[in-house]
Amino acid sequence: MTFVGLMCIPAFRNTAISPTDRARWMKLLRDDRPAERYRSVMRGWLDWLDTRLSAHEAQQGPAQRAWSFGLLNFTMALALAYPILAITVQWLAGYAIDFGGQEVIAASPLQARIFVPVWLGSSLILCLFAARSKPRWQWPLLILASGILFLGLFYADSFSVPKNLTIPVVVAVAVAVAVAVPGAFAFAVAIAFADAFAIVATPIFTVAFTVAEEPSRHPLVWRLLYYGVLMAGVVVVIKMLDVLGGGQRNRAVFLMLTLSHLPLFNALFDFVSAGLTRHLLRMGLDQKRAAWRAVLDGLGGIAIFFALGCALIIFITFVIPADGVPLLDLAQLFANLRSAPGDYIWLMIKLFSTLLPTLVHLSIAALTMALQYPAWWRNFVAGLLENGAQSRQAALFSGICICAMITVALWSPIWFFAFVITHDHGATFNTVLWIFETFAWAIGGI
Repeated sequence: MTFVGLMCIPAFRNTAISPTDRARWMKLLRDDRPAERYRSVMRGWLDWLDTRLSAHEAQQGPAQRAWSFGLLNFTMALALAYPILAITVQWLAGYAIDFGGQEVIAASPLQARIFVPVWLGSSLILCLFAARSKPRWQWPLLILASGILFLGLFYADSFSVPKNLTIPVVVAVAVAVAVAVPGAFAFAVAIAFADAFAIVATPIFTVAFTVAEEPSRHPLVWRLLYYGVLMAGVVVVIKMLDVLGGGQRNRAVFLMLTLSHLPLFNALFDFVSAGLTRHLLRMGLDQKRAAWRAVLDGLGGIAIFFALGCALIIFITFVIPADGVPLLDLAQLFANLRSAPGDYIWLMIKLFSTLLPTLVHLSIAALTMALQYPAWWRNFVAGLLENGAQSRQAALFSGICICAMITVALWSPIWFFAFVITHDHGATFNTVLWIFETFAWAIGGI
């Protein structure tokens, strides 16, 4: 939570100094109509997303702007970072990375759990300061951030950070920073073959080219076609593999699933989920039926979440390597999820990524409540903004207060979501597992 607050400060530290930003926040804080505030905040966020993700569809209908070419590129770029960041989160939480009953990455020692957040967090914060700073400071800050990022690679061993985690983490951070830069993204799959005591095939889902203007009049159609070709290529590679035996099979399958299959599925289902959220919210604002559309958004996010899980189960059940052994023993996976859920935090984060658009929506709704209640707090922050034009201390303090409100708003849905999952000894989590397990049994996967 503290880290999120620090990440907000570069974006809002000069709010009181900028006349435009100060006027916008003053209007939000002084308005006594919660519904109007909600519509104003939500419309501002949707317009901001449209300018960055729907440039090709600016003159088209609301559905085309919601499920846009830019959104698909964005979800594909994030799909690369998801598995690496999810594994890093689990590793920093002190859990080993387990797969199929075999430890893939050992649990992190205390010094590593301190070093990695300081190392990566300082680099990210400097990048954000560079993005919001004057031109003469941007390059020095970016150079300093890059220096910290790559210098940390040389000292990672001293803090017991495994080598098989440092490079992927740096790549994930680079992708996360690149995602914040306006532009489009493309992707490719690289198939690497290594020979140790057994040959391991590891399909790797990577970002392969930077964005240029799409020559086609229908860039989304072409990107979906590329996606289909990649998925077909992954299926062909798996069907041809007959060399996954031996003691390294679990490790090879783990790499294939986390760096190729899961990103491909995540990219498509996250695209559908985010597009649905954008479309429903825009319709709710235009028709002044935001509450009903928000309910539909939540139900749609849950449906897409279950669709993603079922699609992965179908893939693992029916796409079997040439040696006849399934990629994953689903019965053992469900048993491990019940007995040691902490070893599979990385998998849960990836599956629940389809609910992120809904959680962001809840965060914005929580922000509107934070701007409304308690009244003395919003009046206090509004007073600081008014004095910020004459006092740098008041300007800085008002920016910190806004960051605090945004941080609490971002974390509120996460706290609520964690409570729902862990309530009554994990009854909700066990119910979700039972639904997926029943589906796997019904199609012959168990």
